[in-house]
Amino acid sequence: MHTHEVLLITIPFHSFDDCYSRLRKLQPSLEIIHYNTKDIDIVPSEVWAKATVHLTLYLFSRSREQSPRLKWVHLYSGGINQALNAPLFTDKNVVWTRNGGVHAPQIAEWVVGTLLAYFRQLPMLLKWQESGIWKAEEYKSRGDLLGKTVGFLGYGAIARHTARILAACGMRVIVYTLHEKSTTKQRQSKTFTPKHTGDPEGDIPAEWHHGDLNAFLSTHIDVLVISLPSTDKTRRSIGKEQFSKLKGAYVVNIARGDIVKTEDLVDALENDSLLGAALDVTDPEPLPQGHPLWSAKNAIVTPHVSGISDEYMPRSIDILDENLNRIKAGNELINLIIRSEGY
Repeated sequence: MHTHEVLLITIPFHSFDDCYSRLRKLQPSLEIIHYNTKDIDIVPSEVWAKATVHLTLYLFSRSREQSPRLKWVHLYSGGINQALNAPLFTDKNVVWTRNGGVHAPQIAEWVVGTLLAYFRQLPMLLKWQESGIWKAEEYKSRGDLLGKTVGFLGYGAIARHTARILAACGMRVIVYTLHEKSTTKQRQSKTFTPKHTGDPEGDIPAEWHHGDLNAFLSTHIDVLVISLPSTDKTRRSIGKEQFSKLKGAYVVNIARGDIVKTEDLVDALENDSLLGAALDVTDPEPLPQGHPLWSAKNAIVTPHVSGISDEYMPRSIDILDENLNRIKAGNELINLIIRSEGY
């Protein structure tokens, strides 16, 4: 194994010089080469040839011949759909990881913020303020978060940190995972977790479910947070039947829009089958102007911005540093992509 690692960064953003300087101090022998591009041909062949680590968003090596030393690809995103057809995605000599955990603090804040916006009726209150008329007598309570049950579809880094905050608000937490998590070890997170965040040991949930999704949705959930990856198994898995099991819950989607059948969601909102919905992802996306989801009853729709944060690259550097140390020690990397599962 080469002791001298070469990190090739191909992301369509400016160079994060302060972050790169910090990584060089942590990894003195590391060579960092940055290209602000979406064009694979901008990167010279000699750079591809010497890169051992590749941090990227959409740009991938065309072949093992192009990148003979490449052993690790790290995606700058939490989702991996854009990498599924990458030429080296199935190469057993290349390890693939993703930016899981980088989004958790800011997206958890978005979830909590939208829940408070609904239950505290902030959109209406802001309209009252704009009108300049005191309407306290018209305000009717929607209840508190305290004592309500929040159910998570998927319990990755984002869900774990959201659960931590909502549990502090007095909510009961239950989770549904795609695979059984019956042991303490299975419930532990293998994803990057910033200090003072998340639920790395999996201690917060009062209940763990898997298998029968409809049975989980029928357990009297007040708030459903969708945080599953978008795969062949999960795409369009939440629709009319599932909404009927929820019996008037509030639905939050910070995963991918195509997990939900949009037409069924609009109907459920307009028919008061659901209390409301907070959506940072939609199907289609971008959501066209005039689409009924924009104006659906009690819906909060934002344009896939919940993950934006000034701390995105600094946290990415933390993952790179941790995994570079693990490579030196011959240990398994964190944030590994399960290629057979597609996430």
